[in-house]
Amino acid sequence: MIERHYKTRELAELLGIHPETIRRAAQRGQLESVRIGLDRIYAESAVQSWLAANRDHGAAAARYNGDTRASSMRREAR
Repeated sequence: MIERHYKTRELAELLGIHPETIRRAAQRGQLESVRIGLDRIYAESAVQSWLAANRDHGAAAARYNGDTRASSMRREAR
């Protein structure tokens, strides 16, 4: 079966994020991509892996930020 591929702008619109976010992830090696001429192309499987990695990282960050806010709120209440 042939896998779906996206250009940067197309993927950004689909995910509702800025195209530069996608470009930076590709430059860092977090999101696999292939250059074809001036375009960067992203396979759907690479996008799914990137989203899963960010979802896991985002959940950990949210827990950490939540704890931080609660701690500061406790300090303010004193």
